[in-house]
Amino acid sequence: MNSSIQTRLVVLTLLLLGSFLALTAAVLERSFRVSVMSAAEDQLRLLTFSLMGQISTADSGIALPGMLPEPRLEQPGSGLQAWIVAADDRVLWASPSAQSTTIPGDDHFPLAPGQFELHGHRQPRALLHLRYPVIWEAFDDAVLTFHVVADRAPFDATIAAFRNRLYLGLGIVTLAFVLAQLLAVRWALRPLRSMALQIRELEQGRRHRLGEDYPTELHPLVSNLDRFAAHEEARRRRYRRAMDDLAHSLKTPLAVLRNAVADLPPDDRPVLEEQIERMQNAVGRQLSRTAVSGPVMMGRSEALRPLVERLVRALALAFRDRELVVDIDIPPQSGVRGDERDLLEMLGNVLENAFKYAHSRIRVRARRAGMLVIEIADDGP
Repeated sequence: MNSSIQTRLVVLTLLLLGSFLALTAAVLERSFRVSVMSAAEDQLRLLTFSLMGQISTADSGIALPGMLPEPRLEQPGSGLQAWIVAADDRVLWASPSAQSTTIPGDDHFPLAPGQFELHGHRQPRALLHLRYPVIWEAFDDAVLTFHVVADRAPFDATIAAFRNRLYLGLGIVTLAFVLAQLLAVRWALRPLRSMALQIRELEQGRRHRLGEDYPTELHPLVSNLDRFAAHEEARRRRYRRAMDDLAHSLKTPLAVLRNAVADLPPDDRPVLEEQIERMQNAVGRQLSRTAVSGPVMMGRSEALRPLVERLVRALALAFRDRELVVDIDIPPQSGVRGDERDLLEMLGNVLENAFKYAHSRIRVRARRAGMLVIEIADDGP
């Protein structure tokens, strides 16, 4: 997994927060639904008790004189109906709102007197149905069952409105928390970004050690990196010094051999002179290769264009009879990490060959293609 620390933290936070808020939303919605249904049952019970308080008996049966306790019972299609039913399922009384309608459901199991039952119906529409059987002494101790039916749509609308507000609120909380988390993560990871920038500058030679303004947790890492950079720089200097010492130690023996060859008979000189020349070329070639490819992990960054211009001026004086045109296409900000002497030696060898074999024009160009690419071309063979 190559994702950044910030991405991992944000994704983990979203997963945990999403799970927690989803569970919270489910619990709150269920609690509110239970509360609404409990309030609906209380309303239907209160209406049942109000009807019981107004009931009276007459020769023709049961009557409720005067105004009913709930105005909607007077209005057909109001979504609220009431019935009083005898033990043999005869309807003794029905509210005006229940005219031309029947009691919903036909699978009612018997209830003991004084026991409430609330259940819902989905056909033909969502309804809440409360049953309450009682023993009515004034009606020869007959068992009367009060049926109160209410349209469930208003209660479902209340629940839906709460659900929408709940999800909207939790969504806003989630968004605010994620934004706060992003800001917190960016602030917490700022020392790491600063360290990455300073390490890049360290590699480019624009600084020699990391700063000290880091959290306590990063102090061991910063200290180790500083020690590593110092050790690498010291090792590079020792390596260069050893190569210089080797070059100087070989120059004297080779010079002695060359002088000794001069005292030999002419017929014996060519073979020895050829071998001495090969030895000098081999030593020079290996030292040049070592200088260029030595362990320069963290060196100083050298501006490339001034180095090339210095070499071109020097070679133009050396080959002033050639009248060559040199085009330098190097951005001023281009730099290369390494030792100045190594760069001068490497570029000088290639440019010298270009000055030797070019007809009229030499082109030096530098570009970035993941790494710095230096092109030296001439119009020679």
